Amino acid sequence: MVKINSDIFIKNEMLKSLKEPQSIEHSSSSIFSKSGKVISESQNVSQTVDTDENDKKLSELISGNYDVLSSIDWKTSEGTQQFLDISEKFISVTGKSLYDEMISRYEAGKISKDNLQKNLKILLDMSEFTPNNQDSDDVWTSYYDFLDLKDIVLSDNFNIEDLKNIDYNNYFNKVTRPYAENARKAKLLSSYDVTKSQIAPLLPKITNIKTGDNTIIQKFNDKEYQINYSDDAINVRDGNKQYVIEFKNLLSQINDENDKNSVKKMIEGLSAPVLIDLAVEIDTIKVCNDPDSATYAQYDGKDNVITINLAKKDEKNAVFALAHEIGHSLDFSKHEDRNMVTFGFNQQFLEIARNEMKKLAGKEDYEKQYATTNPVEMFAECYTLLNMGSSADSNYVLATYFPKTVEYVKKQIETQRNLPENERNFIGRDTSLLERIRDNPSW
Repeated sequence: MVKINSDIFIKNEMLKSLKEPQSIEHSSSSIFSKSGKVISESQNVSQTVDTDENDKKLSELISGNYDVLSSIDWKTSEGTQQFLDISEKFISVTGKSLYDEMISRYEAGKISKDNLQKNLKILLDMSEFTPNNQDSDDVWTSYYDFLDLKDIVLSDNFNIEDLKNIDYNNYFNKVTRPYAENARKAKLLSSYDVTKSQIAPLLPKITNIKTGDNTIIQKFNDKEYQINYSDDAINVRDGNKQYVIEFKNLLSQINDENDKNSVKKMIEGLSAPVLIDLAVEIDTIKVCNDPDSATYAQYDGKDNVITINLAKKDEKNAVFALAHEIGHSLDFSKHEDRNMVTFGFNQQFLEIARNEMKKLAGKEDYEKQYATTNPVEMFAECYTLLNMGSSADSNYVLATYFPKTVEYVKKQIETQRNLPENERNFIGRDTSLLERIRDNPSW
C-alpha cells in the first residue's frame, strides 16, 4: 500500500470482497533467517471450515442462541465463508433469514431489545461488503440502504418498524453473497504455483549458504552477495561495494525493544537486492498496532517512511509486505525522465500494462488481485515477485495476464540499480509532488 500523506491513500479497490486481505502463500517461496535456514516455507494446503463446527453453530442459531455469532472470525476469508454457509443453511431450514428471525423472536418477546441490538450489530458487520465502482446503480442503492440500516441499529432508541422498512435480504443477496463467494474463490488462488507458470524464467533463483555464525553467502541468480547480521546492523557486500543498514538510525522511532526485534526479524527475511534497496532508499521504519486495519504496511512518499502494522502477526506475509513497500520507495525515486512508473511518468510501462489489463475485461474480481488496483501497486507487486520469488498478493494474476509487464519491470529495476546513488533520492522532497499526485493514473 502507498501512503502519500495523511489524506491520500491508494487502496485495494479490486479485492474488497476480502474482509482481511490474505497474502498469497506459495510452495515456491521461502523466507530465510540470518542462519541461512528456512524459517517460513509455504505449503499448498487449502483451509476448510469444519462441517461439524458449522452444524453446531447452526443448531445454536436455530434455537435462538445468537451469541454464537461472536465466535465466528468474520474478518478472515475463512470466517466470511463460514458465515455465508451458516446463513444459507439457516434459510433452508427455517425459511427465514437470520435478520428476519431475530426480529420475529423480538416481537414474540423471546429476546430483549438489548440482545436484539447487540446481535444485529454483529450480523450487519459480518454482512457488509463495499461494492466496486463497476457495480450497477441498483447494487449501490442497496448498499446505501444497508448503511441506513446500520445507523438505525446503532441508535439507542431505534424503532422496530424502521428495521422492517429496510430490506436487509435484498442487500444480502445482491452484495454479501456474491462478494463472499468471490472471497472464497480468491482464497483458492493462494495455492497457485508461480514456478510452473509462463513467467517462471523471470523468477529469482536464491540460494543461501551459511559461512559463519552470523554470515551467509547468498546466490541471487548469477550474482553473489555476502550478508553479515548483527544486533546493530546488517552489512551487504556486492563485489567491492558495501551497504550498511544501521538499526539505530533506521528504527530510531521505535521505542519498544520487542517491536524493534520483530522488525529486525522481518528485515532479515529480505533478499540481498531488497536489503540494498532498503539501505539506499529508506530513511525510517516505524510501527503501529492496529488489529482492525487490513493493511500490513504502507509507504509514505512524502516523508520516505515505511510503517509496519505489528498487529498482523503472520511473519511471512509481513516480509513480503515490507518488500512491497520498499518497491514503492524504489518507484518513487527521483531521476527525471528515467523515472520508474510513479504517477504514470513512464508511458511505456503504462502502455504495456494497460494492454495486458484488457485481457481481464469481463473477468470476476477474484481474479484481479492487488496488482490490478492501479499502476503503482502493479509495479510494487512485480518488484516483490522479481526480488522475493513471490508477490504479496498477486502471483496468479501477474503470471496469467501480465508476463510482458513483469518482464518490463525487471529491466526497469536493473536500470534503476545501475544509476549513481545520488540520482536515487526519493521523490518526496520534490516540490512537484502534489501535482504528480493529482495526475496519478488509474487503469
